Amino acid sequence: MATQYNYSDKKILIVDDQRAFQVMLKAMLQNFGATDVYFANTGEAAVKACRKRKFDILLVDYNLGTGKNGGQLLEELRVSKLLDVDALFFIISGDNNKSMVLSALEMEPDEFITKPFSQFQLHNRLARANLKRQSLRGIYQALAEKKYHKVIELCDEQIKQDSRYSNYCRNLRVEAQIALEEYSAAKDALEEILKERKQTWAKATLGRVYLLLNDNKNAIETLNRSVAESPLLLTAYDWLARAYRAEGELDKALDTVLKASKLAVNSLERQQLLAELAMESGDLTLAKETFSTILQLARRSIHRGPHHLCNYVRSLIDEAQSEDDLYRKNRLLQEVNSVLFHARREEGKDDDFNFDAFEGISQARVHATKGELNKAKRLLFDSHDGLLDTPNKVSGELLPDTFLTLNSVGEFEYAMPFAEELEKRQGIDPVSLQSAQKVLKAEDFELKLGQFREYNKMGIEAYEEHRYQDAINYFDKALLVAPGNTGAILNKIQAILKQLSLNPKAMSGQLLNECKTTIKQLDGLKLNDNHAERYSTLKNEFQQLGSKK
Repeated sequence: MATQYNYSDKKILIVDDQRAFQVMLKAMLQNFGATDVYFANTGEAAVKACRKRKFDILLVDYNLGTGKNGGQLLEELRVSKLLDVDALFFIISGDNNKSMVLSALEMEPDEFITKPFSQFQLHNRLARANLKRQSLRGIYQALAEKKYHKVIELCDEQIKQDSRYSNYCRNLRVEAQIALEEYSAAKDALEEILKERKQTWAKATLGRVYLLLNDNKNAIETLNRSVAESPLLLTAYDWLARAYRAEGELDKALDTVLKASKLAVNSLERQQLLAELAMESGDLTLAKETFSTILQLARRSIHRGPHHLCNYVRSLIDEAQSEDDLYRKNRLLQEVNSVLFHARREEGKDDDFNFDAFEGISQARVHATKGELNKAKRLLFDSHDGLLDTPNKVSGELLPDTFLTLNSVGEFEYAMPFAEELEKRQGIDPVSLQSAQKVLKAEDFELKLGQFREYNKMGIEAYEEHRYQDAINYFDKALLVAPGNTGAILNKIQAILKQLSLNPKAMSGQLLNECKTTIKQLDGLKLNDNHAERYSTLKNEFQQLGSKK
């Protein structure tokens, strides 16, 4: 064997869902002198194993069945700091399709090796990867500790010695400069590297640095050349899409990231960029499909969280609201029910997420989309019992959708405090926040809010001037703008009761029936204390008037 490597003191973890391959690989390792070999059948089992002990070598199949894949396992171990700086992580696969290989390579394992392979090939790859990791151990340690000045210093030593890893160290040095936001220095370093010889990574990184320096035109030009010369360098597509986005060329940005996502579908970050661009471009169907992909990817990854479910459900409802075809609208709304049903077994098990409240919000938006405002309000108020007056107590995952639902049923007095809380609250998912802000900044929202406030104000003024019929008319206009607004409904009831008290003959006519119907809109709703007390008073007053008839 070409290179010496001592296996006898190494703890090795084989992660594969095929027992036959586990046995075969263990036999190879035992031939090398390994004595401490462990197995895991799934990515989840591998994470548990890594929490119990530190492994020196991890040999991981990319496709591990229904759970995490090998790339997601590598990412979780890194984020959770469960990999020692000396550990070697190999991704193994018998599937050589381009999308899978590119997805695996994007995670930057120490090696990617395809089945079948010989003992000689495996040993050489392990020995070579170990030599690199030991030679650059100080750099890897500094990177893990985010000591980027130390990274630069150690990379300079390797470059000065003209070691076999000097080109790789130039790459790491530039990445450290970017991490330190020393963009001009990184640009100068990359331009010097490209003067010496053509480097694929250097050109793509230079385009990225141009963008970070807000030089969008040079970024676009450089990244386009990079993509043309290296069509499988996916990071170049991502940064080119961001550069087009910065220039306001959304169609080109969307087209660029779509190409990359088709080449490798398993990058959560790229899918997130695609979803955001689809939303900004108004392609609600693509946004919905991408949020669905994100949800499935995230559930198996370290990035699992209820906000992915919120984004997908919201995208279904958003598309339904824009759909003119009644059949398609209903299909989309039915899909919300299906997603929520299955999500109860996933996000519903998260103790930090109020799934029941989210389900109530989502169902409320579904009914609001159908025009069933009373059902929508009932579901919303039930799911947020006691919380609609205290948006500061509502979780960050639920804040945006609670605001959107309150707005959809015309409850502006409740909605605006939620909007204010959204502005103040830190850590809100950017996509969710963007959805709420889009509504807040829309011209029709400002127009509706202004009209509602004006009509409601005019109704109150008319009431105070004892012009009760005019007040009723103004409150009706307010309710045309915001049909489910509780405050305006109560105002209307109060005005009708005054008009009835002045005109007892009306107790058997249309006005009496209108009062009954209006009171019924709020019957059984879990109103806040002020509204509940006022509603009870007005309802009693109506009953007393009826008894005098």
